[in-house]
Amino acid sequence: APTASDVCSGSITGTTANPLSYATQGTYNIVWTFDDGNGNTITQNQTVIVDDTVAPVTPTLANVNVGQCNGTPTTPTTTDACAGTITGTTSTIFPITTQGTTVVTWTFNDGNGNSTTANQNVIVDDNVSPVPTLATLPTITGQCSATVIAPTASDVCSGSITGTTAN
Repeated sequence: APTASDVCSGSITGTTANPLSYATQGTYNIVWTFDDGNGNTITQNQTVIVDDTVAPVTPTLANVNVGQCNGTPTTPTTTDACAGTITGTTSTIFPITTQGTTVVTWTFNDGNGNSTTANQNVIVDDNVSPVPTLATLPTITGQCSATVIAPTASDVCSGSITGTTAN
């Protein structure tokens, strides 16, 4: 509380009916009253401005392997001095189905006009070979000619795959 000086009473501490703590963004007015106890009062206004100007902490996001065929990474979080824990958002469509590395840009917005972004490498890696439908391919024989039907295999990501040959 502020103080005022009075000729007779000396130092007078101001009083107010207004709150002294503010947690919501905005501008507030506190009206302080100084009363010398002899019927003399004066008021003085004090402006309080709550304005979050600091962006959330930019997190360091590790590369993440999300699966053989497709996947969705866990949504990351970060911290903000005013808002606490902030959950990232992205325009990337999940699940990611493209093989290889996709860079996902996460945005962390504190709701007070401050945001930060962080990139994360999301990796889809099909490293399992197809499994042939037949354990052994049959021998094809013919009198004057022979026609082979292309064999198939089953793949975890692609499903049924028809064999090809350079012969």
